[in-house]
Amino acid sequence: MPRPKTGETPVRNVRLGDEIWEQVEWIAGEDGTSNTAVVKEALQEYIAKRRRLYRTQQAKLKAADE
Repeated sequence: MPRPKTGETPVRNVRLGDEIWEQVEWIAGEDGTSNTAVVKEALQEYIAKRRRLYRTQQAKLKAADE
């Protein structure tokens, strides 16, 4: 039976080495925020960067075809 909806974001598990996690903890401490917020922001920035790169590559391919 599935878990009932709580209105909260589901918990996700990832494996991070100690070196990365220590840096996440440091940034969170410096910013006065949570480790989750730091990881979430980093992922959002990475995804935005990759989407920009993908759009640029697609535009170049389209221009080469014309």
